[in-house]
Amino acid sequence: TIKNRDAPDSRSCTNHPAIQDWVARLRQLTDRLVHCPADVTTRCELAILLEDLGEYEEALVNWKAVLSSEPNNLVAREGSVRCRQWLGRSLQFPS
Repeated sequence: TIKNRDAPDSRSCTNHPAIQDWVARLRQLTDRLVHCPADVTTRCELAILLEDLGEYEEALVNWKAVLSSEPNNLVAREGSVRCRQWLGRSLQFPS
């Protein structure tokens, strides 16, 4: 017998934040950047969230913005490399 908690649909969604949470967080971060575009911490947070959502081109734009003001920012350098790798893969293996 399958209990409600064991149903495939309920199990697949429990570990992931709700889409509404992601959208709200994206809105929050972009609003902060409107008021302070040079906020490196917010821009990094946004880039990480975009990576999590599979939006590698948008994430890369934000990583580049961080690197333009802080060229030695290790988090941004690593994020930029990750995005370039993902974008390279998507070009090699189109869906």
